[in-house]
Amino acid sequence: MASWVGGRPGGTPSQLESVVRAIRHTPIIDNHAHPLLKPEALSQHPLLSITTEASGDAIDAALTSLAHLRAIKQLAALLKCDLTWEAVVNAIELKRIESPEDWTSQCLDGIETILVDDGLDNEDDVYEYSWHDDYTRSGCKRIVRIEAIAARIINRHLLAKDPAQEPQDVFRLVLREFDSYVKEAIAFRDVVAFKSVICYRTGLNISRAVDITTAQESFYSLVDSFEAPGPFKRLQHAGLNDLFVHRTAMLISESESRWKKPIQFHTGLGDNDITLTKASPSHLQEFIREYPTVPIVLLHASYPFTREAGYLASVYANVYADIGEVFPMVSRDGQESVVRQILELCPWSKVLWSTDGHWYPETYLLAVTQIRETLETVGSKAMIGAYLP
Repeated sequence: MASWVGGRPGGTPSQLESVVRAIRHTPIIDNHAHPLLKPEALSQHPLLSITTEASGDAIDAALTSLAHLRAIKQLAALLKCDLTWEAVVNAIELKRIESPEDWTSQCLDGIETILVDDGLDNEDDVYEYSWHDDYTRSGCKRIVRIEAIAARIINRHLLAKDPAQEPQDVFRLVLREFDSYVKEAIAFRDVVAFKSVICYRTGLNISRAVDITTAQESFYSLVDSFEAPGPFKRLQHAGLNDLFVHRTAMLISESESRWKKPIQFHTGLGDNDITLTKASPSHLQEFIREYPTVPIVLLHASYPFTREAGYLASVYANVYADIGEVFPMVSRDGQESVVRQILELCPWSKVLWSTDGHWYPETYLLAVTQIRETLETVGSKAMIGAYLP
């Protein structure tokens, strides 16, 4: 696995034991995660969300999910409290009061560095990506969210628009500023990737070529309907979402760097804001073909479309399969199935891992603990089957 063990695993029991030791102890490169909440914002989000994407009335049912029950067991063992959710919550709250830095450090133990997507809507509630450096062995890096940057630029131009200014002129200004931002991000060392949530907005069925007419019409409609003081936050417009993803890929492909920065795509597993039928990575096939030099990372194991992610990563040199978020959102049996499905076709060297840690340090802790358990179980069996007589 690319994030874990270099080289080809051997076939003897002693070599397999070495692989198991590496799985248990190698510091992890967290390929994709989100910032932690500031103390004053902790109460604004339910701790129950650490094992579910459900929200609103649906989140209460998570109390009976296998993922949640497993999390109780693992957290209770670490916190030395009773095996109930109430006891776990109380113990965590006590940690927040008595030793928040020590608890965060314990939760993030074993992580080499975190690649942080800081493009969340509640940016004022979370820490900057560099704040997390105190809890990792190496400095953390930034992932630029394409839609968040585009929305910020659009909002600024809509607020500053002169009534006499033509919409097509505003459109050109927006694109020029967006291109400039992306070029600067490509050159900035702390930016290691771009990320698109087009899966949440218009779906992964991105057109192979930009439909500039549709994009312009969507933008003009946006200008006509915009009401100050705004703000405009959500880019969800036919053609326009495709346009910004295409421009990012084009600028990456044109960059002079030998090592191109990847675009990470949210695929599969998400909350009820996603249209599930448009969340399969198979929809990205034409886009992948269009930019063969741009690394494409399919996030979140594309669950439940895991085999599709493994297939794409196996047949396209520029595609990689990330198996994050299913830890800890999916049951142990489901996690093992995910890893087995990825490895049916996908080479170890094309597999990445992430916590998708967000808001609470416990999300990192559970993800790290569970990926090690799963890799030890499934990875060892896979190697035994592949290398031992």
